[in-house]
Amino acid sequence: MNDMRHLTKRGGNTLHAILAIPRKLRPILGKSHLLESLHTSDPVVARGRRHAVLAKFQTIIDEAQRQHGTGDVMGAAARWREHLTRIKQGDLTHVWDSRYPEGGEPLRQAALAQAAATVEDDAAEVATVYGPAVAAAFRGVATGSATPLMHHIEDALREGGTRGALASRSKSQMRSAIQKFATWCEQSGVPPTIEAITRSVVGRYATRTVNEGIDPATWNRHCSYLSAYWHWLIKRTDITTNPWTGQRRAKAAARNGDRNKRPFTDDELRILLTGDASQELADSIRVAALSGMRLEEIYRLTVADCRDGVFNIRAAKTTAGVRSVPIHSGLRGIVERRTAGKAATAFLFHEPGPQGQRERSRAVSQRFGRYRIALDVEDREAGRRHSRIDFHSLRRWFITKARQAGIDQATVAAVVGHQVGNLTDDTYSAGPAMAQRRKCVEAVRLPLGHLETKVA
Repeated sequence: MNDMRHLTKRGGNTLHAILAIPRKLRPILGKSHLLESLHTSDPVVARGRRHAVLAKFQTIIDEAQRQHGTGDVMGAAARWREHLTRIKQGDLTHVWDSRYPEGGEPLRQAALAQAAATVEDDAAEVATVYGPAVAAAFRGVATGSATPLMHHIEDALREGGTRGALASRSKSQMRSAIQKFATWCEQSGVPPTIEAITRSVVGRYATRTVNEGIDPATWNRHCSYLSAYWHWLIKRTDITTNPWTGQRRAKAAARNGDRNKRPFTDDELRILLTGDASQELADSIRVAALSGMRLEEIYRLTVADCRDGVFNIRAAKTTAGVRSVPIHSGLRGIVERRTAGKAATAFLFHEPGPQGQRERSRAVSQRFGRYRIALDVEDREAGRRHSRIDFHSLRRWFITKARQAGIDQATVAAVVGHQVGNLTDDTYSAGPAMAQRRKCVEAVRLPLGHLETKVA
């Protein structure tokens, strides 16, 4: 029997090595599986190549396991901190020494001395296992002079940013960014504590991204999450400066045209519309292309949100995103089929199952990527991690077609949930009338009449 363990197909027939990450380590690595292309569709070749990749995966998991252990170390340091604080405040109910009277100053001084000596012994032991940086962090946290880098992260995530609550994916990415920085600190001899992070430390970290060839856009996203965390620390703790300010890198100039994300061409959309997609995928492509909605907005729609000929978007990425979008005449069949016999609170796209902590649309977004690549609808430059086209390109296509049809900017912005960028439209105006929005939506037509494919 052919041994296909730890092998899976992605992007058509290309085989990939895959390894599940233990559940307790997933918050550290920010994913549930490790995946890497083996650059072949031949199972025999893939079986020969997978061992080296799996060995690399195991190294990554071992490092995450070490980080998980570091978390236990910081937990022990926090318990020492609580113990010392109680003693310093005169609470001696949890200490006892037969040499001294209960509750007196001699007992307090003896308990402090004993605790300090034990902390030093533990720090020495931590240093032998995790290195001097973690030992310094342990000592600082235990004695109350330092705070672990991750200590306030959950409070910061719950509060959100300047635009309000953070999306689940943003929370996951922010945790991952801070955890990666904490790991680098440990490896570089920097105590992974908030107080140890100076501008020079951040400068070293930024320089590493240049030396390792990390794309500026990737670094800037990473830097933005760390800067946002420090912005919260300045508001809520004794931290007074943000060492991440000014650390963003300039993006490289475009070569051979624009390197940013772009809309689908009509030819690309035609291929996507006529491919062998599942009913869910086919429906979601059409709804996005004929409404301009973001994918997660589509997957948050309930039956009650799809009445009276409009999509009522109640939860969106921005304030401007909360809006009503007329249902395109070409989508009525999909909406009728997907709402038939359902309760008002049921989701229009029910396939992902119950609402969880992550975005409901994440799974279909990944399936769309595999579907698109299998159809050879791709635009990826050499050395770039991401394609210039993705599911969001359907939204870009809708905006392009609406503007090319002569619809004014303010109306298109109202339909897709963008701010226009001026005081008149964004602050004083109540926005375009529903008739104007419907005209905008109906002005967009799928290429070459492929509307009915997979709609019935």
